[in-house]
Amino acid sequence: MTEKEQSSGRVNPIAPLSSLVGSIVEKGFPENKPMPPKPSRLPFPVARHRSHGPHVGSRPQPKVPIVKEEEGDDEEGLINAENYARLQTMSHEEIVKAQAELFEKMDPALVTILKKRGQDKLKKRKHSVPEVSEECPSDIHSPQGGQQAAVTPSPSSQVTAIPKEASVASQGFFWDTWTERVEAVRDLRFSFDGCVLENVVVPPPETGVNMSAVERDFLRTEGDPGAAGYTIKEAIALSRSVIPGQRCLALNLLASLLNKALSKLCQSGIGQQKVQSTDWEAIWAYALGPEPGLVLALRMALDDNHASVVLACAKVIQCLLSCSLNENFFDLLENMGPCGKDMFTAPVFRGKPEIDLGLLPGCYWKYSAKPSNIVPFREEIMDDGTEDTDTIQKDVFVAGQDVAAGLVRMDILPRIYHLLETEPTAPLEECLISVTIAIARHSPKCTTAILKYPKFVQTIVKRFKLNKRMDVLPSQIYSVRLLKVLARYEKRTCMEFVKNGTFNEVTWHLFQFTSSLDSWVKLGKHKCKLSSDLMVEQLRFLRVCIQSGCCISQYPELFPALCLWLSCPSFEKLKEKNLICEFASVSTEAYLVLEAFAGTLPSLYSPRNESDAWDWRYVSPMIDTALSWIMLAPELLEWETGTESVSTSTASLLWLYSGVIHTFSKVLDKISSHGEEEPLPWLPEFVPKIGLTIIKHKLLSFTVEKDPSRCSSFMEFLCLLRENCQDEELALASVSCLHGLTRTVVSIQTLIESARSKMETPQGSESIRDGSVLAKGILTESLGDLTSVWSSFRDYVASEWPVMQSIEIHKRGGLAPGVGLGWGASGGGFWSTRVLLTQADAGLLSLFLHISQLDSQGSVFLMDKMNSALAMCLIAGPRDHLLVEKAFDYVLGPHALEHLACCINSNKRTIKSEWKCSEGDYDRMSNVLTSHFKRRWFHPKRKSEPENGSKKVAVGLETIHEEGEMPTEDQRSDSLIIEWAHQRLPLPPQWFLSSISAVHAGKTSAEDQEPTELLEVAKAGVFFIAGLESASGLGTVPSPVSSVPLVWKFHALSTVLLAGMDIIEDKNTRSLYSYLQELYGHVLDEKRQSSGRETELLLRFKSDVFESYSTFLEMLVEQYAAVSYGDVLYGRQMSIYLHQCVEPSVRLSAWTALSNARVLELLPSLDKCLGDAQGYLEPAEENEGVLEAYLKSWTCGALDRAATRGSVAFTLVLHQFSSLLFCNEDNKDNKEEEGSLRSKIVRTLVRDLSRKQHRQGMMVDLLGYNSKGCADAMEVEEEEESQKREGERRMEVLKEACQGNSSLLSELEKLKECVRVKSKGRN
Repeated sequence: MTEKEQSSGRVNPIAPLSSLVGSIVEKGFPENKPMPPKPSRLPFPVARHRSHGPHVGSRPQPKVPIVKEEEGDDEEGLINAENYARLQTMSHEEIVKAQAELFEKMDPALVTILKKRGQDKLKKRKHSVPEVSEECPSDIHSPQGGQQAAVTPSPSSQVTAIPKEASVASQGFFWDTWTERVEAVRDLRFSFDGCVLENVVVPPPETGVNMSAVERDFLRTEGDPGAAGYTIKEAIALSRSVIPGQRCLALNLLASLLNKALSKLCQSGIGQQKVQSTDWEAIWAYALGPEPGLVLALRMALDDNHASVVLACAKVIQCLLSCSLNENFFDLLENMGPCGKDMFTAPVFRGKPEIDLGLLPGCYWKYSAKPSNIVPFREEIMDDGTEDTDTIQKDVFVAGQDVAAGLVRMDILPRIYHLLETEPTAPLEECLISVTIAIARHSPKCTTAILKYPKFVQTIVKRFKLNKRMDVLPSQIYSVRLLKVLARYEKRTCMEFVKNGTFNEVTWHLFQFTSSLDSWVKLGKHKCKLSSDLMVEQLRFLRVCIQSGCCISQYPELFPALCLWLSCPSFEKLKEKNLICEFASVSTEAYLVLEAFAGTLPSLYSPRNESDAWDWRYVSPMIDTALSWIMLAPELLEWETGTESVSTSTASLLWLYSGVIHTFSKVLDKISSHGEEEPLPWLPEFVPKIGLTIIKHKLLSFTVEKDPSRCSSFMEFLCLLRENCQDEELALASVSCLHGLTRTVVSIQTLIESARSKMETPQGSESIRDGSVLAKGILTESLGDLTSVWSSFRDYVASEWPVMQSIEIHKRGGLAPGVGLGWGASGGGFWSTRVLLTQADAGLLSLFLHISQLDSQGSVFLMDKMNSALAMCLIAGPRDHLLVEKAFDYVLGPHALEHLACCINSNKRTIKSEWKCSEGDYDRMSNVLTSHFKRRWFHPKRKSEPENGSKKVAVGLETIHEEGEMPTEDQRSDSLIIEWAHQRLPLPPQWFLSSISAVHAGKTSAEDQEPTELLEVAKAGVFFIAGLESASGLGTVPSPVSSVPLVWKFHALSTVLLAGMDIIEDKNTRSLYSYLQELYGHVLDEKRQSSGRETELLLRFKSDVFESYSTFLEMLVEQYAAVSYGDVLYGRQMSIYLHQCVEPSVRLSAWTALSNARVLELLPSLDKCLGDAQGYLEPAEENEGVLEAYLKSWTCGALDRAATRGSVAFTLVLHQFSSLLFCNEDNKDNKEEEGSLRSKIVRTLVRDLSRKQHRQGMMVDLLGYNSKGCADAMEVEEEEESQKREGERRMEVLKEACQGNSSLLSELEKLKECVRVKSKGRN
């Protein structure tokens, strides 16, 4: 073989056969272990093909004469790297000084020769050093540092974010636009720290320069094999290299890339469409998508026999499942108290809207991967004798829908179990347990898979028990967290953990008595951090057990161990050792545990016969201990100086005070909950004691005059933090404190008023003023502070609910099939701290809805309450059912409905008759609407039972059915984790339209309703919507009702008519329905005048409501023809679909359906239609399909009666035909096309006239039709001569269009004579 053939690796076709046969041998491994490859001089390692692996010595290799030169080059490259590393440590002045010394010692000629030699070497190098982005440091192998040569930017090396189109801003990106963005990621190259290498272009090698086999990258299937950086697919391919070091390198690159992408997503704003240099949304979505095959590659890498590769793979899976960021999110949920529930993190999407439910958005969420497809149940299938046909393709398909589900289906849990049994290293053990936690948080199916896997939990506990010393390992913290997550899933699981000793095994540290603060501080910063983290997780585990009814009897054993953390410490020692945050975190959890204990308190005024309840005798000492924190608050937080006192420990201290105050609130709630409406027989001493402590230590302000330079109260300080703080966690902690403080104040006043005669003020040094404030009412005396809080949070909620509505993308929770924050939505989407803060704001504002002391501020304040309650409904997530129920109770209460009736009656502009209703009617409507809305939006998805009770064995993948009910996991009522799937929250802005949008079929999410009940819902719904529309502009903040697109409101008015005429035959309901029609018509006119020529964007029924809207129109027209009998309200609702603001396709469908049903004549006249008449006539119709439909209706006789009755349909046809035939002669654009259409219409009309002489009057009306926008000749006053000339001109136009057809011309002559006779008759 020639040297060229050897270097290229090709075989000479004319070589002897023996040389070919000799090179074909069976693959094997040599007896002597081959030497590892020598380091390459390339800036990125070479990913070798498996044919160049360890078995390369088993086949004869051709001799390559450049090997020695390579060895020299490698040595030279190492020297060059060392030199460059030395240069990196030198300053610019030192480098200049060293260069001057070299120039002095060396001959100038030699310096010139060396420079030339160096330039020649640079030219011969195949791989040039590229430019890098600002985020990525320059290549350490570059001999010239940052002085890279200029390169030409590549179009494919850069991805820029494309902003959303304005017309679909509420629905996310167009699919085609999003697809382009994701596909552009395919060509992006990344450095080892995850940065995008922008503008990377490698020049082709010079002629005669061959690339050696070592430098060639066989795994790069696209682009230049020698380019800098790796694409995502190349990195995944490199993870399958035969060299363990390269596999680790590729996996570390992927981990850096995923971690950077996720952090960049969280740093961006929610719904933000800012054009950035790097499209991290698309990068994250592409990496998790099906094309790269990342999940399968990671599952294969987890089976590697090198521990370093397995550890690197586990870290990539951690990033893939966004473990760290998700746990930070759940930590915040834990700090907010035991009332809330966690959420499963599996990706979800919305179901399709149903015609039977009014086509409203806000359908049930569904899992991206069907739960039954997550675990293949191979053993069960084989036991049944069915062939096991599960393939890797099916696993990859599921992974494309949901990465965590794909990993579980690929049996990652058995692999993790095996690795844990083999005593892994500490970092690997932490990663594996962290990944297991992410899987447990995924869905009920995954949690069940962990619990059902044999000995998995026992292995976790065994790893925990290996260390019986007091030293804490990070893996122990993760172990307790995993058990806590599993225990939250089901009460039975939690009880089993307590019964079999698992709880005691992992919480024995918790019951160890810590002698003093000094002994804990002496452990050192690191050990104190680990011990506090472990205690926090153990206390959270205990809290779960208490909520499940377990471990309540262990309080006497627990309290001595918690005394150190419940009492105020010496903060000088903590500040000195920087341990305030660690101590506060344990104290916070300790008080949250006490809150959980308080939640189990029995009735204070009844016999104590409850065995699983806490004892009231423990409450008073606990309250005294907690009050010591309140007394220390002014000194500890220094709130009088405002935000200047904020430090790194402020957030931890605020969480601590939040736990203390929430504990007070829970105890007070347990007292009031047993008092009912009757006065309390007696009141515990600690109730007024709490109130006096709040007053004395200025948690509230009771003075009218305030110093603007100082915070007068703790509540004012908290409001200031919420308003000005950029740290969202600190703002969240302040809102949590405000929530607990407001609840406590309300409870204290309620209890004192209920037991005023029995109460004795505790004796002490409290001032007479404090007692007076408590006697008058702590809530009443602090209305200034409370009103300020109300105003601030009212504005926050009004500005935040549109942000929540902008998160859903493509009817999905995010752009990628990750878990939690890994859904890929901008800013973290539903899993961001911003959303958590928004929901906390709404939760605080809900407390003010029922504070009656604030209602004295007038009707504007009541309307602000109404608008705020409506906004709360749009903010609440799956965890916030109680928040929405509170909002519903206020908005739908009899008092609120009575206020809406006043707003309706005050609107004299359109309401002709006054709405009259009795108090009982308001109660009835309140009950009807509340029942409907809760059934419609709260009821979970029903589980469909299998037919005949038979169990269906699924071998292949199951389909996610869009229509009908989907089989679901039983949602356990005792579970402390909420599913996103099978529920509807967050609500869409159109939720209030459901009362009149689903009355025709009786199909609801809960149960079927009787027609009479549906009719009552519709009548009450019309009143409710009319009231909301009347009151929408009366408050100081905008109403969410005003933001609902007009197209949805018109659609809802049409939907309610499908129930029949009963809705509009009722006198009161008919008046309100007419009012809504006229109101929406007026709004349509205003929008049409302001939108210019873009009128079709206003009522896009097909684009915004339903793609197959023609199906709905056919149902509506059929009902109109059957029962309307020409009713004006029904008719003008139908005529809105003929408005020029409606899409041409919908106008065509509506006209066709009305024409085929022969009900065009039932439509009202133009002056009785909704809105301005010009909206139906202008601009002139340009859609040929619509014009041809008009022509067909003319010729088939559908317009005969419409012409007689003066229907809007005939007026519309006259105007559009007149505009086309007589008023567009000066339009030069598309003149030929319009000419042919004009000629076709004229000939058809005249030919029809020859056969149907009774339509002569219709043709006369067409010739004499005059509108404001017609020819210039008609602008003059209607004089006889001018009319005559215009009539002659129009007749000439008709004759010209007949193109000399004699029969048609004769008909025109007859028509001309008829027009002349009628003109004489009028004269």
